[in-house]
Amino acid sequence: MTARYSPIAPIHLLGQLFDREVATGEPVLGNYLLLLAHDVLAHPIQYENLMIELRERYDDEVFLIMDNSVVELGHPMPTEDVVEAACVVEASCIMTPDVLGNFSATQKLVEATKRVLLDCGFPLMRVPQGKNLDEIELCITWLDTTLPPRFAGENYWGIPRWVTNEFGSRLHVIRYLHRAFSDPQIHLLGMSINHADDMVCAHIDKVMGIDSANPLVLGSLGMRMGSTEPYAHWDRGEYWNLEALNETMISNVEYMHTHVGT
Repeated sequence: MTARYSPIAPIHLLGQLFDREVATGEPVLGNYLLLLAHDVLAHPIQYENLMIELRERYDDEVFLIMDNSVVELGHPMPTEDVVEAACVVEASCIMTPDVLGNFSATQKLVEATKRVLLDCGFPLMRVPQGKNLDEIELCITWLDTTLPPRFAGENYWGIPRWVTNEFGSRLHVIRYLHRAFSDPQIHLLGMSINHADDMVCAHIDKVMGIDSANPLVLGSLGMRMGSTEPYAHWDRGEYWNLEALNETMISNVEYMHTHVGT
């Protein structure tokens, strides 16, 4: 499995990435995307149309993760809304509700919406949380028991970036998933402050990909990513309100596609 990178951007910038891809023939938007439920519901027609064009370009070989927007909103979207957003774009899977770093609060949310999750018709990307690595492992076991896979090949797991920021790496969680399951399919939720570790983790077997707005945010500030460039993780600031891409933003996205995929 070769990992892929998903740029995180508002719909108009995603559209511009796609237009650049069509013009150059190079994968700029790509066919592996994490989409934010709250933004999809704010712009359903635009997202639906872009995903139709994307599927036509890639002969339906497109993987779409519907995120619950917990990082953007400070709380996960109601599961019913995440499912609605997933229906708009025909998502490949949806994220389960979670509370950053909190196992018991994540349990409560999952229990409260368990029936909707099991009946929604979409494969689930389960997101373990906990205050330490032991709790995260307990949460993985609990989630697998509470929300068992229902579809062939469904064993999706999302590992948040805060794990690296707090404990130095996501390697521990990836290794636990490897031990616990024969075929986990792992997504790295966001780029952390440690770019080198993110890239190491992205190249581990069973890791499907990683998403981030940071390459675009850096590009909007004129900061180019590269093997010899220092790396910084910046808050998004006014990034979501930008009207157009610049060449540095596009260069950073292309760098990530190449760097993650090799």
